[in-house]
Amino acid sequence: MSREYRLPFLLALGAGYGLLAALAISLTRLSGGVALLWVANAPLLVALSMLRPVHWRGPVLAAAIGSMAASLIVSPLASVAFLFVVANMAEAVIAAALLRRWNVFDPPLASARSVALFVLAAGAIAPALSGIAAAAFTSMIVNHSFGGIWVDWVIGHGLGSLIATPIALLVLQPGRMVEKFASRVHILEAAGLMLLVAAVTFGTFSQNTLPLLFLISLPVLIATMRLHRLGAASSVAIVAVIGGYMTLRGAGPIMLVHVSEAAQLQFFQLFLAVQFLIALPVAAILSERASLFRALRESEARYRLLADNATDAMLTLDPDGTIRFASAATRELGFFEPRSLVGRSALSLIVEEDRERVREVHYAALARPDESFSVEYRVLKANGEISWFESNMRAVAEEDGVVTSAVSVIRAVGVRKAREAELYRQATTDPLTGLLNRGAIRRRIDQAAASDAPAALALFDLDHFKQVNDRHGHPTGDAVLLAFADLLHDSLRGDDAVGRIGGEEFAVVFNGMTVLQAQTACARLRAAVAAQPLAMGMDGPIFVTVSVGLVALEGNISEAYQAADRALYAAKAHGRNRVELAEAA
Repeated sequence: MSREYRLPFLLALGAGYGLLAALAISLTRLSGGVALLWVANAPLLVALSMLRPVHWRGPVLAAAIGSMAASLIVSPLASVAFLFVVANMAEAVIAAALLRRWNVFDPPLASARSVALFVLAAGAIAPALSGIAAAAFTSMIVNHSFGGIWVDWVIGHGLGSLIATPIALLVLQPGRMVEKFASRVHILEAAGLMLLVAAVTFGTFSQNTLPLLFLISLPVLIATMRLHRLGAASSVAIVAVIGGYMTLRGAGPIMLVHVSEAAQLQFFQLFLAVQFLIALPVAAILSERASLFRALRESEARYRLLADNATDAMLTLDPDGTIRFASAATRELGFFEPRSLVGRSALSLIVEEDRERVREVHYAALARPDESFSVEYRVLKANGEISWFESNMRAVAEEDGVVTSAVSVIRAVGVRKAREAELYRQATTDPLTGLLNRGAIRRRIDQAAASDAPAALALFDLDHFKQVNDRHGHPTGDAVLLAFADLLHDSLRGDDAVGRIGGEEFAVVFNGMTVLQAQTACARLRAAVAAQPLAMGMDGPIFVTVSVGLVALEGNISEAYQAADRALYAAKAHGRNRVELAEAA
């Protein structure tokens, strides 16, 4: 608060406190003890909530001066006015300190929790503590018991604070209590609802023949439902002013309660407290709900903005996999219209071979909503192409743990998969011949040996290949190797594996074939190689022959490989250009 604003504010606060205190003393001190309805602390409580504690001295001093003036002017207990001032100021400070500690006024009374804490601090704890001192010195002056005075103080001050503080908030902090009106229609609606509350209250308190107090709750609730905290605070204020004035004049259904005038006023206070406890918590819950819906709309707007402008597609799925929402990026990634995807099963877009794997990951995400899961799969796009995609998915669960949906962020990974495939090809392929390299063919040998199906391993070695390189040069030698590799590849079945081990040595894995069947295939290959030139040299066509060592793939793999190698050397030793079957694996 600025220095220029402080003095007028303090003057207004002191004058307001003094006026409210004087009215309370003169109108509600009916039992000869303390005032039965004390609303003067409300503006001070709100003022303290607007300031940091280091700045509380000014408002407390201004209110204390106003309280002292009112006591000296209208109170019959002027001799102990200072003690009442101390008790009143202590009550306001205690309540403000508790409300500040519990963060009740940020924003003010905007949740059921803040309303409950406000009732506890301002309506119970603070008046109960200040009432001890007030009842102690009052009971020594007037002919009333300590307990009776303390109860009157707690009820009068507690209910007064509960009733008047929301009104003071409207006056001193209207921007934090009143939701902005969107149009003149809303202003007229608010005015009409307040007139309705005033009319029903006036009609109820204009007669004292029927107990119609319950009628007031209906317009108060209607105003609260429509205007939230403004409606609740304004309605209770209207009821307090009209009902209190009529009750003090001896009119209204309160007169049907045949008790003393002080008890009738306390009964009216109880009625106001009930209206307060009905209206303000409802208003707080509605304001909290409106804030949640506003935050939800803002979050949804941000989500849709991101979804519509992101290069990755976003899908929201029901637990059964039905698409509930599809972002605009699905049009670019898969040529699907987003609206056409809603209601379809997400699995229907995935190629059949990948569906089971995606289904398992989807169910795993539903089972563990606190974790994210990733899966790669192929999709048949709307244009007929099949492309690779990756989904990062996470389930959405309610507070009770029930999963209601799953969100999936999808990106195209076709380029990455092609790059991975190229890297894998480079890692497993012989760069000269395009066949499997040494490491890859050894893995295929291991796989064939581990299978229950019969398999055979053949090692091929071109005879006198060094002479080809020496006589015709390495380029021609490479041409011979390429031609031999093509002949091997074209002569074998799709289930067989062929690779270059190194130099002029090659290996073939015959899957699902006995060693005798493999021997026949090798003999056919050997004859084909010998019967045709594999390249053109300086002196004409170049013919080469090949020696083959063959073994059944069973038992120990290393021993089988060594047996095939021994058979190959045996073929070389027996004249080359022949197939030699290993004696034992």
